Amino acid sequence: MGDLVTAGSKIIVQRGGGGGKGNAKFTNPQNRVPLLAEDGDIPQEIIIELEIQVLADVAIIGMPSVGKSSMLRVCSRAKPDVAAYPFTTLEPVLGFVERHRQEFILAEIPGLIEGAHNGAGLGYEFLRHMQRVSGIVHVLDGTSESIVQDYLQVREEMRLYDERLQEKPELVVVNKMDTPEVQVFSDEIDKSLKEIGLQVQFISAATGEGIEDVLDKVIEMLATLPSVEGTKVKPIPVLKPRSEINGASVRKVEGAFIVKSARAERIVRRVDLEDWGVQAQLWGEFKRIGVVRALEKAGAKSGATVKIGDVELEWK
Repeated sequence: MGDLVTAGSKIIVQRGGGGGKGNAKFTNPQNRVPLLAEDGDIPQEIIIELEIQVLADVAIIGMPSVGKSSMLRVCSRAKPDVAAYPFTTLEPVLGFVERHRQEFILAEIPGLIEGAHNGAGLGYEFLRHMQRVSGIVHVLDGTSESIVQDYLQVREEMRLYDERLQEKPELVVVNKMDTPEVQVFSDEIDKSLKEIGLQVQFISAATGEGIEDVLDKVIEMLATLPSVEGTKVKPIPVLKPRSEINGASVRKVEGAFIVKSARAERIVRRVDLEDWGVQAQLWGEFKRIGVVRALEKAGAKSGATVKIGDVELEWK
């Protein structure tokens, strides 16, 4: 329906029922002591689902256990859980970064596995948080035997969830430079990623190696980007209050005459129908708003059963 981004933003998702009329509204030269009054419209109901999208500048993404949490710890004051098993992070974690008098918010997005866009792992719950960020830091595990496939798989999950995510600027970093394996094969890793068009930076989230260079690149990236705005709000149809809809219609069902008139329904819900004076004034009001004419046209005779809303009357 819409996206509330700035303080004070409003979206109409449903209209309340129209207000009723008091006795004074029914005063006229022929009726100096009105006994009628109108109830308000029966309000319509709607169930909506509210979703929060993390308000961050940059998302840290990647497969599970590539070092996203460790990187966030080193870059910011955040203290996410760190462990050597998938899905250590069960919800997005925000970290505040201040560097060279520049400030920005990093959000660690839980690991994205194959099928994340359909809810596999934790992906579906958190892919939506990427929609709000301006840029992405994509972390790869340098010790992975399928580092290229890891990158392509995460990108594909992003595309399947929302193609616009692939348009966001991205920095690609290879983590675990502190391990002998990555140190020995760094040239080969760099070459394999260049073959798919990637320029990468090597870091160690454990020791902090290369982190400062990545943060400088993030600041440069953010400086060239406009702030992310909320998604365009779809127009919500504003329903006309039923009290403003004139006229009446009648249909016969199993011997009873069913009256459809918003104004008639509002009146009968409010007044004492056992009161003779109310009945007399009600007849005059029904003539004025077309209920009597509609009943006569439908063939209603004296003694007929008439239903108006939840109220059943004997027509006289």
